[in-house]
Amino acid sequence: MDLNQSEPQDLSLAAVQSNALSGADPSPVEVIVCEGDAPAEQPAEMVRREWKEITSEFFGCVKELQLGELIHDNMFGLFDAMSAIEMMDPKMDAGMCCNKEATPLNFQTAVESGKMKLANLESRELIGIIDATYSCMVSWLEGHSMAQTVLTCLYLHQPDKIEDKAMKSFAVAIYKIINLIRSFILRARVYEEEDFQPSNYGYDMYMDLTETKACNMLKSAEEDWVKKAKDLDGVKEKDEINALVSRLKFTRLFLQCLVALYPSKVSNVITNVSPSKTEMIDIVKTLNGALELTQVMEKTIEFGTQPDVDADTPNTMGFSMMVNQRLLPPTFPRYTKIKERSTCIQYLSELIQRLKHACKIVHCTNYHSALNFFMDFSKKFGPCLLSRSILQTLYLPSHDTVFGTKKLTEVLKESAKTFIAPPVLLSDNPLSSNPAAINCVDSFFAYNEHTFSVLFEICGYNRARQRDKLGIMLSNFANLQDEAERVDAYLHSLSMKHENPRQHLACFGTWVLYHCLRAMSFFLLSGLELELYSVHEYLYIFWYLYQFLFGWIVSALTRADTSLVEQDYAADAKGPKGSQKKPKVKKRKGKSDGKEIIFNQAMQNMCGGYY
Repeated sequence: MDLNQSEPQDLSLAAVQSNALSGADPSPVEVIVCEGDAPAEQPAEMVRREWKEITSEFFGCVKELQLGELIHDNMFGLFDAMSAIEMMDPKMDAGMCCNKEATPLNFQTAVESGKMKLANLESRELIGIIDATYSCMVSWLEGHSMAQTVLTCLYLHQPDKIEDKAMKSFAVAIYKIINLIRSFILRARVYEEEDFQPSNYGYDMYMDLTETKACNMLKSAEEDWVKKAKDLDGVKEKDEINALVSRLKFTRLFLQCLVALYPSKVSNVITNVSPSKTEMIDIVKTLNGALELTQVMEKTIEFGTQPDVDADTPNTMGFSMMVNQRLLPPTFPRYTKIKERSTCIQYLSELIQRLKHACKIVHCTNYHSALNFFMDFSKKFGPCLLSRSILQTLYLPSHDTVFGTKKLTEVLKESAKTFIAPPVLLSDNPLSSNPAAINCVDSFFAYNEHTFSVLFEICGYNRARQRDKLGIMLSNFANLQDEAERVDAYLHSLSMKHENPRQHLACFGTWVLYHCLRAMSFFLLSGLELELYSVHEYLYIFWYLYQFLFGWIVSALTRADTSLVEQDYAADAKGPKGSQKKPKVKKRKGKSDGKEIIFNQAMQNMCGGYY
């Protein structure tokens, strides 16, 4: 408090009866304040402050306060008061937990005390450390902080000082894997605070070392251990070495897959490009190799050193659970339970399967199939943030380009053309060469590009967050519907001026309405999935789905199908009249095959049965 400042006038009487303030005087606490603050415009380094001891004066003033009476300053609110109370309280400040026991081990003390080896590690020791590190990484992926999971491995603190070749290469590779995982998740931006904690707490992630160098280090370590296995006669020793080599190889293949999946920058092009179909084939082969190695890893868990039964550390050597406790913010301490090794290997195996499935997105060439793929992926693999983020990054490496090669607006135009074939998007229609019509259509798709890209983004969030964000986005569809109706009316007026006029009513409007109805049904059905409705609300929900929503979807699909048939007949009528051969009607793929109409009719009837 500045002595030149007048005494605060805002005094509040809090009727709080506390035994802590009754009777005895408070214990003396040294409180110092500054006197004679310099003007604000004076540089900070030029300010001279004179400090004055006010401890006795402060406690003298405290004695004059009545029981429960508090002084309140405008600059010291409830948030500051609660923070002051919680800081350095062992029950409330996570950073004080390490005071309950001996000083936590760090890299230097562990090496000096002989509790951690830097050279000549045995195969069983390396297996135990690798399995424990992967357990920590899986725990981090499930929402715990990096400081309490991966970074509890002391070998990751100073890999340069590790003399053992296999351990050093693994430590460097784990850093590269962690960095790639963070890059995928931060790039996709489909996580919430309960899903992931991206902070690396200032640790050096070895950014100056390339992923290729890390893979070469792992490959060299593999070859060294394979040579050692050839010189051994014991079956058990060979099995241990084979188990170690399988873990080093899995790490290398996993790192290679993440590097290959990450969008690469093309020379002279600002945007990033996702892997092509040919490159995806090689990535899937590498993932299959990693998947086979997880089976070997699961069968050889017992070959490594095991954690103590009563200890919290995931391995007997190389881990310290409290080493980063001071880095945590002063929040309520949370106990971090590291995953079991068998559960960790199973998670890695399932993660590889999810990544293989995400690679199939390259076969989704149109908007409708891609959106269906995203929605199905979210239902099957919702809890896995990494696979959801990789899927987002593969399809939209940039927010406005699909696979980094095609503008999203062009994909949306093709989607509308496949769905209902608006005359303005057909090359044989005069509107397609009308500058005013072209400008109107381009403006319309540029306007709705953000809303349709957000649909993909929403599918990347966890199921609970999807519903919240869908509710916000539905208002955007209302604006899009109004805009689509105006565009249709304007294009219809232009079309009527040509020699062979064709109606352009309800084309873009039906397309936008269909996606709006899908979003609305997704919103309502997610409430059933999350069990958010009361029993009496089921009647309203099923009534609305039966009487309105699914019926409107069927109506929109039927209208689009009818429009496509009319376009086919119009195209056939323009064909050569002299030809006796009946022209073949092209089989349209997508919404015109009737499968989606049948599905929505079935959903409507099912909701009608519940209603």
